[in-house]
Amino acid sequence: PPYVDLFAPPAGAPAGDVQAYNTANGQAFTAESNGVLSEALALRASGTALRERLALALHGVLTTHYGEYGNRAHRLHRYWSTLRRNVLGSYQTLVREVGLTPAMLLYLDGNLNRVGSPNENYARELLELFTTGIDGPDGLPIYTQQDVAELARCLTGWTVPSASNDGLFVPSRFDAGSKTVFGRTGAFGYDAAVDLVFAERAEAVARRLARVLYRALVASEPNEEVVAEMAAVLRANDFATEPAVRALLASRHFFSAGAMGTRIRSPFDLLLGLIGASGYSDPEAQFSTVRSQARDLGFDLFRPPDVAGWTGGRTWLDTGRLPLRWVATDRVWARKNEARALAMTMPAPYDPYALTDALAAHVVTVPLPAATRAEGVTILLGGIPDYEWDPTIASAEGRIRGLLQFLSRLPEAQLA
Repeated sequence: PPYVDLFAPPAGAPAGDVQAYNTANGQAFTAESNGVLSEALALRASGTALRERLALALHGVLTTHYGEYGNRAHRLHRYWSTLRRNVLGSYQTLVREVGLTPAMLLYLDGNLNRVGSPNENYARELLELFTTGIDGPDGLPIYTQQDVAELARCLTGWTVPSASNDGLFVPSRFDAGSKTVFGRTGAFGYDAAVDLVFAERAEAVARRLARVLYRALVASEPNEEVVAEMAAVLRANDFATEPAVRALLASRHFFSAGAMGTRIRSPFDLLLGLIGASGYSDPEAQFSTVRSQARDLGFDLFRPPDVAGWTGGRTWLDTGRLPLRWVATDRVWARKNEARALAMTMPAPYDPYALTDALAAHVVTVPLPAATRAEGVTILLGGIPDYEWDPTIASAEGRIRGLLQFLSRLPEAQLA
């Protein structure tokens, strides 16, 4: 469904209005963050959860940092809306547009890149992180330092006026001379330079993007055969991501046993997944807690640790973060009169063995060993005989919650 901008400053707003908008920056940032979380749970409109998952994934690739562009919420909105709008469309268009957002121009010093004094920051990351990567499958470099230097000259001319939400091209700042990139020579400007990267290094760009999509949807360690097939789909469709995502989600590989439970959940995956599974009557009331807990677990929304984004994978489960994940998942379930309501939606809530199995399947992606299942039943019963189990009595609330907390701490619960 089309994404409706709920949070943008009025089009053509004068400087005073933009300034007033930023004075409410804390509320604005919270609203934008809640929008991301809400869409990720698909609460505002059906069919948006995949779009938000991929937008978050690309936020970790086409990175910007909220603090590096002055904590201006309208610039955050412009950047995030650019990701959302293009995430299932042309990646080439997305790269072109995101590079001209004030957030990116300020984060990677594109606004400082001018004729006679080129700044290579954005040109380098455009290649290394956003499109081609450094080395090809053969281990040879995909580009040279000279390519970076010449590309930087192509990207000159852009700045960010203080009260604007748009990048501004200033002809006097642009290097109109001849440049040579990837062996091609011309008086290339910004658009031509982006097109040149995608044309001359199409295979490298497609493979890198395919790996990003694979990691977001399947596993931290890509299957290179599947990546190659996705890359071919991307190239055949002018780098449109939707056909490649559809091909992956419809593949035997995606539904194979080997692809299940192979991706370590990020803090957002974990917490939002549990909230979505919880049946909370008011899940949005949890969002401020989710943001702060995710930050403690290493995922600070809109504030990646560096231009390379979040490492992810096993780094989410180091010895410092794992106990904090347990605390965070315990808190998801630490509400009265919610656990029994969830249990009563299960197929056989009055059978403690069936209820344990059902809640485990509801919370954990992969099957549990028999010993773990038996431990869960013991927690649920809390010392009473199984024939006395009754999910409707008041004391059952704590037992069901204890079972859910136990399940959410399991190693299997950290996987998707």
